[in-house]
Amino acid sequence: MVRRGRIDRRTLWVFDRTVAELPSPKRRWFQTAPFFWALALIILGTIGWFDYVTGYDLHVFAFYFLPVWLIGWHVGLRSGLYMALFAAGTWFAADRASGHPYSSPGIAGWNALTELAACILVAGIAAIVRTQLRAQEKLNAELFETMAQVKRLEGLLPICAACKQIRNERGEWEVMEKYITGHSEAQFSHSVCPECARKLYPEYLSEPDGKE
Repeated sequence: MVRRGRIDRRTLWVFDRTVAELPSPKRRWFQTAPFFWALALIILGTIGWFDYVTGYDLHVFAFYFLPVWLIGWHVGLRSGLYMALFAAGTWFAADRASGHPYSSPGIAGWNALTELAACILVAGIAAIVRTQLRAQEKLNAELFETMAQVKRLEGLLPICAACKQIRNERGEWEVMEKYITGHSEAQFSHSVCPECARKLYPEYLSEPDGKE
C-alpha cells in the first residue's frame, strides 16, 4: 500500500510472510535469490552503460523495468523495491552523465521520481501476481491430493447370498470388510450385537428374570 510516497511496512511484511509460508520444492543454485540478484545487477549495469553510451536522445527507460520485474517475481516484494531504487538511481546517473540539459534542476528530479514510481509499480505487480499464482498452485495441489484420496463405491456389487463375500474387479471373492476397506476410506471395528450375543454367549448374559 502506498501512502504519501511511502510503502506501508505491514504490506511488505504480509507479502514476504505469505511467500515464505508457501511450500516450495528444493531449489538449485540457479533458482536462489543470490543468483537472481547477480543476474539482475548485471542486466541493470548493461542497460545503464547502454543508456550512457547512446546518450539522452535515445530513450531506454522502459528497459530498466526488466531487472525490477525479475527480482520482484523471483525474490519478493521487498527485494523488488530495493531493485526499483537501484534502477531509478542508475537511470538518473546515466542521464546526468550523458550531459542531458534541463531548463531547471527540478525537471531532472521529477523525471527520476517518475522512473522510481514506475519501477515500484512494476515490482509490486510482479510480486503480487507471483504470490497469487503460488497460492493458486498450492490450492490446486491440495485439491488434487484430496481427490486422489477420496474413494467412492458405486454401481452394482456382486455379493454372495450365503457367505456375503464380494467379487472384485479381478474376479476374486473377498471378505466384505476387506473389499470395502480397499475401495473406500471406511474402517471397520468389530463387535457383537445383542441378538448375536444371546445366541453365541447365552451363559454370560442375564435372563429377563435375573437368572444366569
